[in-house]
Amino acid sequence: MDATQRYAVSGLLESAGREDFAIHLYSRQLHRDPFATVPLMAQYYVLDEVYPVRPVPVILWDLLGIMEVEIVHRQWFLEAAEALNPGQEPVPRIVFPEALFHGITPPETEPIPGLGRVVQAMATDIVQEQRADAIYRYFARETSGPVSELFRDVAEQEQAHRRIFEQALAELRRGTVVDVWCPICGKTLKLWPRLHAAADCGFCGSRFTLGIEAEDFILQLRADSRNNRRHRILRP
Repeated sequence: MDATQRYAVSGLLESAGREDFAIHLYSRQLHRDPFATVPLMAQYYVLDEVYPVRPVPVILWDLLGIMEVEIVHRQWFLEAAEALNPGQEPVPRIVFPEALFHGITPPETEPIPGLGRVVQAMATDIVQEQRADAIYRYFARETSGPVSELFRDVAEQEQAHRRIFEQALAELRRGTVVDVWCPICGKTLKLWPRLHAAADCGFCGSRFTLGIEAEDFILQLRADSRNNRRHRILRP
């Protein structure tokens, strides 16, 4: 490989690592990690960033689709790196210019009662997508040919992800029905995010009201729920 190809491989591998991070971040916002030594790790570090990593109390369906796309991005980057460097020769690590991330800050967000972690997750995800977009556009400028085109294509998709998160955050501010998992059987329940809102699960017979603990909604079993004494509620 010449110097240009080595740099391209470095950028591709750095980007594959970025996608690994995004997949981990989004999956941990949706679920506990059953294999983690510390299942509720509070923060995740990447580059000079510190991200909160906690499950949120509502289902963010867009995260599922975005995660699938990030998995594809990771595969594209690894395949392109393999094509340039089939022998897996060592390549230098990328050092980004200090100004690359200037101006990228979390969006200003007003607290939404019961949705504290959700608002925090959306703000976190918007920043992550902005930084991914900046990184891939930087690599698109610094490389050429098909590799540069790949970085431009992925950057455009990361911009779409940012817009998805921004719209989701705006909808939560306006007030919209949210989905939560029944903590007894796992069925998806729809309810308005209002304190004392009622939700019944037709599959396990549980009856709930919506409460707030700290900054987040929790489902509380009602006294008249038929299985009130037989189950313990799992909380994110």
